[in-house]
Amino acid sequence: MVHQAKDGSFAVVASLFKIGSEEPFLSQMKDKLVKLKEERIKGNQTAQVEVGKIDTRHIERKTRKYFRYVGSLTTPPCSENVSWTILGKVRSMSKEQVELLRSPLDKPFKNNSRPCQPLNGRRVEMFHDRVDKKETGNKKKKPN
Repeated sequence: MVHQAKDGSFAVVASLFKIGSEEPFLSQMKDKLVKLKEERIKGNQTAQVEVGKIDTRHIERKTRKYFRYVGSLTTPPCSENVSWTILGKVRSMSKEQVELLRSPLDKPFKNNSRPCQPLNGRRVEMFHDRVDKKETGNKKKKPN
């Protein structure tokens, strides 16, 4: 999810996924994604499909860990000074869901529109609700 504030700054909240079982939240949009794919196949490169109401109660929120850093957008114009929050729990989605999400994208965007970037001195911080302090970089937790 990307948010742009009135001052032009961006904040992104992201989830990481692996191939596995079907993701219930994405299942709600299956028919819309299929329709969008069909429009693109017909040659309508600017096709848009209204998603309508989405029940966000299907989004699993059980994560106690997240990561934060200041980076940039991964798609053009690759704006900098973006506040990223990456949820710590890796979720699953089916191969079919991955293909449906990729299907309306132009070829350069099918996998990723931008290669991974070096840290360039940026700090990646991990926050965990069972830990009173934040952990930064590659520091290891001290044993209790």
